[in-house]
Amino acid sequence: MSQETATHSDDALDLGVYLTLLALTGATLAAGHFTHGGRIMTVTLAVLIATAKAALIGFYFMGLRRERAMTFVILGVGVLAVLILLVGILPDMTFARF
Repeated sequence: MSQETATHSDDALDLGVYLTLLALTGATLAAGHFTHGGRIMTVTLAVLIATAKAALIGFYFMGLRRERAMTFVILGVGVLAVLILLVGILPDMTFARF
């Protein structure tokens, strides 16, 4: 009986995470259409939403929530990669001439 209860609670959690990912995808699309702050704001917002989506996928669907020690190492590498991308993209978009 307890195994069935655990399965149902995991299914509900998976569904909740899936629906959250769908909502974040909608937020990314909306950010592209409704952001009036320019390209820099749009790209920054899209990268931040993508980071949140990647964290959800990593923690819930890849099982990283069960790996306590390595979770912070992997998360730190991901955050560092996002910061490097932002530092590389934003100056190009700021000084680009079209």
